[in-house]
Amino acid sequence: MQTFFDCAAAFRRRTARAVALCSAALLSACATVNAGADFEPGVRLDQYRTFDWGGGDTLPVGDPRLDHNPFFDSRVRAAVELELAARGLTRVTASPDLLVHYHASVRQRVDVIRADEGRGYSSPRYGTSDVVVDYEEGTLILDVAEPKAKAILWRGWSQTDVGGLLENPREMEKRIRESIRLMMRKFPR
Repeated sequence: MQTFFDCAAAFRRRTARAVALCSAALLSACATVNAGADFEPGVRLDQYRTFDWGGGDTLPVGDPRLDHNPFFDSRVRAAVELELAARGLTRVTASPDLLVHYHASVRQRVDVIRADEGRGYSSPRYGTSDVVVDYEEGTLILDVAEPKAKAILWRGWSQTDVGGLLENPREMEKRIRESIRLMMRKFPR
């Protein structure tokens, strides 16, 4: 016969696991984009007026759904061109001031999400509520280089969960635009 305390402990364990599972589901459903950029301090790109695309990427993406996918390529290029135009850069095919190049990769990731023990969702006495989340992490790297000096002036990057996006072109396009927009916030002008 279970006591009141045994029932309460079992209820807390089930509640903690449910909270952890809901947290994992919410994290994957509202995947955020982590983005940033790196460049030499003090670099200014406002002296440049034109750009073009550098040579194509020969590295594999790591996912056959995106390797040599012309639709993915056109979505990335359109998003980049839109953001560069918003910053006053015009695409030209002859003698550009800057060359732009991107690389994308997809890899399987595993994260362990632990419920917030400090808030009473779990405790050593009642067990923990770790949840293992398997997802596809997409990384997009964008380089802006000066062709004459053959030097990268700016590198932007973004990472996000692409699970489910690879089969949904509209959502993939939205995530690409968001990724490029967020990394380009750090573009020094």
